[in-house]
Amino acid sequence: MKSTVASYGTIAGAGIVLVVATALISGVSTFVNSYAVAGTNSDAFVTMRNVAVAFLVVPLFLLGTSRARASLRRQDWARLVAIGLIGGAIPFLLFFRGLELATAAHGAATASFLYRTLFLMATVIGVLFLKERFHWRIALAAGLLLGGSYLMLSLVSPVWTDGSLYVLAATALWAVEYSISKRTLRDLPSGTVALGRMGFGAVFLVAYLGLTSQFGAVVAMTPGQWIWVGISAVLLTAFVATWYAGLARVDLGVATSVLVLGFPVTFLLSALVQGAKFTLPETIGAAVVVAGVAIAIGRSLFRDTWSFLRATVSPRTAA
Repeated sequence: MKSTVASYGTIAGAGIVLVVATALISGVSTFVNSYAVAGTNSDAFVTMRNVAVAFLVVPLFLLGTSRARASLRRQDWARLVAIGLIGGAIPFLLFFRGLELATAAHGAATASFLYRTLFLMATVIGVLFLKERFHWRIALAAGLLLGGSYLMLSLVSPVWTDGSLYVLAATALWAVEYSISKRTLRDLPSGTVALGRMGFGAVFLVAYLGLTSQFGAVVAMTPGQWIWVGISAVLLTAFVATWYAGLARVDLGVATSVLVLGFPVTFLLSALVQGAKFTLPETIGAAVVVAGVAIAIGRSLFRDTWSFLRATVSPRTAA
């Protein structure tokens, strides 16, 4: 019994390490994408970037057991196609289009805040449909994460723009996809789920470009834009590799709460590059976000994470 508990703790600890890595990658990726997509056709950029990621994720799939790859049932294929459509295709188009519209209407801050509500949507779905346990600390963490994000953004008018609805819809779709993926990860390896999301997603995106006659935008991309596609693709590959491996080990609500850590990372990178300083509200907001993530993780998972790290760094000592 004791060994079983220790094994579960090691798995959960590894999951926290993975989703924290995902959050850091997300923060860097968000910053990079603000430059990468500038001056390009966002639909073409997203499609080519995701196609590249689909190929880069193939090794993760091959690392899965041959038995798991060979025994995919019809319902598994259906879930992977759904994950690709509502996680790897539609929300990417909506999000980048929404961000463009919101930025043009000076409502980028509101759009960014709406995206930060993903953890709230995912937590509700996790409790209602995945039967994850709800704890008071989750409610407290939610309040801190929303409040901290608000302080960091310093929201100003306009509160709502045309792009806001696109971003909110994309956020909701990702929350639903993560819940489907969490359930699917009980049966399939994380590499299979990651390839399902990016592979089927890429197929849907290429079909969309064809239906909307946008292949010309791909041909018109400059060498410099292709370099940005490559950089963004590497970051997204790292994101899906760590995210689905971590999500398989950690509750959906906790995992998506940890993702909010990417927000302060993006803010810090922006401040360093632009030579700006954090205002007092932004500094307090970042601290509140970190506190909210810590509360969402909880003492028990912190202990498991520390045990995992100690065992990883010095397995002989941990034993």
